[in-house]
Amino acid sequence: MFVGTGRNERVRPVPNLPPSTDDQVSEHLPWEQLTIPPQPDRKTLIYGVAAGLIVVVLGMVVFRQINRPSGPDLVPVTPVSVASEPLATTTLPPVADREAPVPATVSLAEPEVTSRLSEADLMAVDREGTERTVAGTAEWLVLEFFTIDPSEVWTDRVQAASGLRLPDGVAPEPSSAETVSYVEWTRTRAVTQTGPDTYRALVMIRRLVAPDGAAFRRLPVERVEVDLRLEPDGAVRALSLPEIATPTETELVPMPETEMVWVVDSAGIGWPMTR
Repeated sequence: MFVGTGRNERVRPVPNLPPSTDDQVSEHLPWEQLTIPPQPDRKTLIYGVAAGLIVVVLGMVVFRQINRPSGPDLVPVTPVSVASEPLATTTLPPVADREAPVPATVSLAEPEVTSRLSEADLMAVDREGTERTVAGTAEWLVLEFFTIDPSEVWTDRVQAASGLRLPDGVAPEPSSAETVSYVEWTRTRAVTQTGPDTYRALVMIRRLVAPDGAAFRRLPVERVEVDLRLEPDGAVRALSLPEIATPTETELVPMPETEMVWVVDSAGIGWPMTR
């Protein structure tokens, strides 16, 4: 600011004044500095850590391979000798006669192996089955032997049941040409083994006989014995023809004291019953 006039003008300092309002002052602030700065990318950090671990592992492996001792560097094992006890010795007695002959060695025969068992072997093991077969053959033979029917050939039936070929002329001798004999029933009462493969059967029979072929009468129960043999093939064959045995007397005992009643059947016959 100037003070005074004329030549004696002095210049006085002017204090700092704000600029004139006429001059417009503008300030620029960058908006990117006002926002939150982006987070650094962590993938690069993770990849860097993983690469560092791989490098460390490879370095340890290489270090171990370098420091592994080689074959010549190994310390040899020095064997240590241990004093062992002397083994006990056994003195054999002297041989009395060295010139005596040496007994010959006999080789044992190999056991015979049976590849297949016959039916007879199986039946010998199954005793009950064998006895049933023997009993059935005995009943068949007794039935055919004591049956006389003029319409049938007696020899053919007996040979088929017994398995034996009968000599010529062997046949029953009836009292007349009209005589008939029919076996009403047969029942094997006992089978006794008489040898390794032989049996004796006791068969009970009841017969109807008509000497004239018309008037039948029932005979008492008869006991018949027949000898049979079990063949290797399992078949049962008779050793002899049936023979009527002497009936044995049975001692009778008193019947227990019980109540006796009679029951009448459909034919009007009363039958005694005990209760």
